Formats: sequence, structure tokens, C-alpha cells
Amino acid sequence: MATDSTLAITVAKKENGLTVSVLPGNDLVKDAAKNKMVPICLSGTAEEMDEGFLGAVLQPVQKANGLLSSIKDFENAQEEAKKASAMEQKAKEEQKKVNEEFAGWLALAEKNYGEDKFKDTLTCLESAEKIAAKVNGGMAKVDAMKQKTMEALGEGTMFGAATEDKSDGKNVKLSKASKAAAAKTETAPEADEEESGDEE
Repeated sequence: MATDSTLAITVAKKENGLTVSVLPGNDLVKDAAKNKMVPICLSGTAEEMDEGFLGAVLQPVQKANGLLSSIKDFENAQEEAKKASAMEQKAKEEQKKVNEEFAGWLALAEKNYGEDKFKDTLTCLESAEKIAAKVNGGMAKVDAMKQKTMEALGEGTMFGAATEDKSDGKNVKLSKASKAAAAKTETAPEADEEESGDEE
């Protein structure tokens, strides 16, 4: 018998001998098909049962157990597929949140840069950098934006910044509006890549 298989044997005494019914089963199988299996019935004298019972029921029981095991394996495979699908969906949702947050920080950095708030731009880029490794091409975007901002601050030049830094520390946190804008950006990744290319 296969693992988790059951065998219900019923013996009824008749005037001219015995009637024995054997019903294979598997309590772990959920499919209703198992309820349509009919028992194997044998009739004969006690002596005949002793001699021929096992030989008569062995092959049918093995076939029935094989069928029930196949159904159980199929059900187990379905459960595993559901779990894998749920895990994949969860991973996609988590990745989407990371992508939206990263895009939000980058958009906020761009906004500060456009308003000549270069130190605030770097603050936003520091937050973006913490999750950049989880985003496709994230580090390259942060590095390019950081390089542009450092140049605007006059780093590495003899004459200092060409534009006065107007940072006030007021626009360095993600708001609902910036997250919503990031979500829209995520729906058009190709456009986002073209924009980041133009920035460089």
C-alpha cells in the first residue's frame, strides 16, 4: 500500500459462506472523484477466502491506490503552484513599491535641482541611494544626478559654484503627490530612461 492509503474491509456472514468488500481510500485526497470508487466484493466459503482472497484483491487495490496517489500528487502540485504564484505576486508588489519610492526620490531631487536647491538635491539622492541597488539601473541614475549636482555646487572647480545654492531643507521628504507621480513614471519606464539620458 502507498503512504497515506487506507483500506476498509467489511466482512458479512451469509448462509452459504462469506461476503467480503474491500474499499481502497486516501483521507488526504480532497477530490470528490474518490467518492465514486466502488468496493471490490468477493463471496465464498471461509476456506476459499483463506486461499484466494489476497490474490483476488491485490492487483485491483494496487491500481486504486495508484490512482488515488496520482490525484493526491496533482492536488499537491496545485497547492505548490498557488504558493509560488502568491510569492511571485508578493515579490512583484514589493518591487513595485521600491521602484515607486526610488522614482519618487529621483523626481524630488530633480525638482530641487531645478530650483537651485543643490544640497537638498543631494539629501534626496542619499535616500534614493539606499534602495538604488534594488532598482534596475538605479545606481547609474543616482551617480549621474549626483555628479551633475556636485558640478553645480562648484565641486572640483577653481571658481566655486556658478549658481547660488538656495537649499532650505523643506522639500526633502516624499509626499503623497510625489509618490503618485512616481507611480505614473513606473508605468512608462522607457520614457523615464529617455529623460534620464537627456539629463546626462
